[in-house]
Amino acid sequence: MISKAVLRNWKTHSDSTFEFGKGTNVLVGQMGSGKTSVMDAICFALFGTFPALQARKVSQQEVIQSKPNKAEKAEVELFFDYAGKQYRVERTIKEKGSNEAKLYCEGKFVAGPKPTDVTAAVENAIEINYNLFSRAVYSEQNEIDFFLRLSPRERKQKFDELLDLKKYETVRANAVTAANRLKGIAGDRKAFLKEQEASLREEDQEKLRKRIAEKGEESREIEGKIREREKLAEGLEKEIKGLEAKEKEFNSLKEKIVQGRERAEQLGKAIAETKRQAKGKARHEIEKERKETEKALQEMEKGLEELEGQKRELEKGKSQQEKSMAVNEKKAEELKEHLEQLQGLKAVCPVCKRKLEESSREQLVKENREGQKKAGLEAEKCGKILSEIGDRLEKLRERESRGRRGRETLQGKMIELKHLSEKVELLEGKEKELGKTQEELEKHERQAKELGFDEKLLQQKRKEIIEQKSATEAAKQSIKANSEMVKELGERLEKVEKTKQQLKELREKIAGIEEAVEKMGYFTNALQAAQSELRESLVSIINQAMENIWERIYPYKDFKTAKMWVEEGSYELKALDSTGNWVRVEGILSGGERSAAAICIRIAFSLVLTQNLSWLILDEPTHNLDSNAVSTLSKMMQQHLPEFVEQIFVITHDNEMRKAASASLYILERDKNQNLATRPVLSES
Repeated sequence: MISKAVLRNWKTHSDSTFEFGKGTNVLVGQMGSGKTSVMDAICFALFGTFPALQARKVSQQEVIQSKPNKAEKAEVELFFDYAGKQYRVERTIKEKGSNEAKLYCEGKFVAGPKPTDVTAAVENAIEINYNLFSRAVYSEQNEIDFFLRLSPRERKQKFDELLDLKKYETVRANAVTAANRLKGIAGDRKAFLKEQEASLREEDQEKLRKRIAEKGEESREIEGKIREREKLAEGLEKEIKGLEAKEKEFNSLKEKIVQGRERAEQLGKAIAETKRQAKGKARHEIEKERKETEKALQEMEKGLEELEGQKRELEKGKSQQEKSMAVNEKKAEELKEHLEQLQGLKAVCPVCKRKLEESSREQLVKENREGQKKAGLEAEKCGKILSEIGDRLEKLRERESRGRRGRETLQGKMIELKHLSEKVELLEGKEKELGKTQEELEKHERQAKELGFDEKLLQQKRKEIIEQKSATEAAKQSIKANSEMVKELGERLEKVEKTKQQLKELREKIAGIEEAVEKMGYFTNALQAAQSELRESLVSIINQAMENIWERIYPYKDFKTAKMWVEEGSYELKALDSTGNWVRVEGILSGGERSAAAICIRIAFSLVLTQNLSWLILDEPTHNLDSNAVSTLSKMMQQHLPEFVEQIFVITHDNEMRKAASASLYILERDKNQNLATRPVLSES
């Protein structure tokens, strides 16, 4: 039983709470007041969908409330009990992001937040899926007499779908199709078998075997010749190996001889050039001349040192005379200045600065003149000495210059003598090397002659072994060709034998297919019989339920009962009148009577197909009914229907149907002009 439903931002419901009880629960309201939205929410809470959403008449985003304000998500919360356990399911549809769902049993979390997990858990708990719920429990708006408005053949199709009988027809049709396909396959394979058997001949196989044997014998003969050639080639290889060892040694000696000759020639040229550079002088001559030159160079160095000492002495005397000359010249100049002062009118003592007497002045003048003359003579004497020193220094410098040039000449000669000595030493080394090279050359030429290598013989042996190997390779190619031919012939023979085996297996498969076709015929007949038997059984159970239901929901005596008739592949709904005649419901009964028949079918289906659930949802069941029929239907739902179904939900705009409520009665109010939300009002029924 569903005890409570809470809708938040669900279509026109901002925050609506509904509490339901056993019996008939009625929701009354004008068009657009949000009545059907409540049942859609209940269906969505259980299965994650509802008929309009399943048919894509609306999207999930359109379920979220958009008036008077746009919401970000819609939420449904449903409380129900089943098999003695209390359940609560929550589902959320989001404008952005993933939808969520949660299921609780006895207050404990069971599944979620993945919506599909919650749907699977709910279906497992209440033992019914959405398809059966939508067919047997939930009657959509204005669809209560849906089955009555169908033609008998259409009604059979819908009833078979509702009773899950259509799958038997689907399986039977598939089985017939499969049997026909197997018959076609068997026919094709028989034709192929006949064609292949005609193409296979026993003599062709014998020719292949004979040809294989011939090629094998030919290969064995060739293998014998190959062994002979390989033995001969082995002897040739030994001979060639010995000749090649001699060839290697001979080539090595030959290379050494060529290198020796080239080296001797190079050394001869180098010796001639070195002799030219040594100017034909012997080592002892050069050594003697070097010693003499070295002695002269030492004497030259000694003379230069003596000249340097004399130069230093003269430079020293020159410096002393220059200083003495400078002193006397300065003294003479100072005395000249004093003399000029003494000869003036106001002469003063050069020491005390007092005016001199005439006698004193004249005495000083005389002394100054004598002093000036003496200083001048001394300076002149120094000048003469300096001149003599300069002449001597000039001569010493000339001697020193000549000595330096002589020293450079001797040093150059020493270098040249050293170079000549090196050349003579190099010459002696090259002459010694030349002698050794000539000895080795003669030795190698003698060894090459003694070796006795015959190059023509080696070439001949190489030619012979190439011919033998070429012939051997050709023979191997012949064997390979024979082997490939034998392999190909063997594959052809194997293919023929395999084909024979395949044809044998094909005969067995054809026999198996024909047996399967025969069994498929039995299977389709059994399916058809089972379908008919199950249909009759289910229809019989539904008719028994309708007979019990009719007596309680139809208050008059003019029709005793109603049931379905299965005639010639169609379903007819008939009612038994008071005279004992069965009449067609859609042809004879009034609107109210037809509604009773429709309700009877709905309840029967619910009892037979979902007997443990015992729920029934009827959306606008008064469609096309007159006032009397509506009153009758209301009374039936209020008094009799709860005897068969534990909980009924009726959605209606007809105020007369308020009387049908035996449990909760909700009036749904909404100001559509102001786009306001739905307001459910629980009414005292």
